[in-house]
Amino acid sequence: MHKNTLKIVQITVAICLLVALIYHAGLLTEEGRTRLLKTFIGADLRILFFAICLGVIINMSSAFKWWMLLKSRAVAVGYWRIFCYYLVGQFYNQVLPTSVGGDVVRSYELGKYTGNKAEAMASVFVERYTGVLVLLLVAGLAVLIQLSRFNNAFIIASLIAFSIGLGLIAWLIFDLKVYLWIKQQVLARLPSMGSVFEKIDKLLDSIADYRHNPMAILVAFANSFVFYFLAVINVYVTALVFQADVSFADMLIATPIIMLLMNLPISLGNLFLMEASYTGILAIMGYSPALGLSVAVTMRLKSLFDGMLGGVLHPFFVTKRHQ
Repeated sequence: MHKNTLKIVQITVAICLLVALIYHAGLLTEEGRTRLLKTFIGADLRILFFAICLGVIINMSSAFKWWMLLKSRAVAVGYWRIFCYYLVGQFYNQVLPTSVGGDVVRSYELGKYTGNKAEAMASVFVERYTGVLVLLLVAGLAVLIQLSRFNNAFIIASLIAFSIGLGLIAWLIFDLKVYLWIKQQVLARLPSMGSVFEKIDKLLDSIADYRHNPMAILVAFANSFVFYFLAVINVYVTALVFQADVSFADMLIATPIIMLLMNLPISLGNLFLMEASYTGILAIMGYSPALGLSVAVTMRLKSLFDGMLGGVLHPFFVTKRHQ
């Protein structure tokens, strides 16, 4: 019942986002629809090709971060295999109703290949956690720099929610008292859960092992900053596809805030959340809803392209098992 209720709420939010998006983008009027159509028709295809290539480079950057974390733990796996697993994860992010479904799949497949599922899951967790933490930092800095523009209750609440969420996760991982208490209570009532907690214990031990390799964590944080700078360039170039007078400084401020809002788990599969985030934040920065929606749709199509690549690679990279 709980899962069904959550899905109903997320579907309701997605519908509300769609209605708000249609209204604010002016798609209820002939003028608004004409403006959006002209924006799409005026797209520069040469810049669009460059923007698609940038998307591939960004995925390579994320895969490199994941590979470096695995290398620090002496996990024998090549970079290109990790890159392909990353794309396979992108595919499942597109077809599953959750933005973390791809992470589960890529960690599972890596665990099959290496024979160490706990280490694989830990590497994906650390890769994601460091990335979201850096995103929170740069988004918070962007809001502070332009506080007069982004002094918005929803944006501030999102920053606070992410801060609390990341803080709780860190607390539960590094202070095991709560986990051990929960484990004791559950096992006292359901001894059959012992095998599940054994797997969780191994995962927590693998995550904790990264504390003994601070250089790997520093490299992961550094790579995250590089990733988000590339993401800014990606949004900037994608905006140039439709409008020549886009400011890079504006995209430097807007992009991390957009990406933070896109990661809120409030819409089923983040449906229409990306489009609403781009349109809303770029409107705050002074750009037309037509540009914001055009950029959002293009970014969505680029994500689908990444997922398509992962789908093509899927049968070649998920069937091999550790020997």
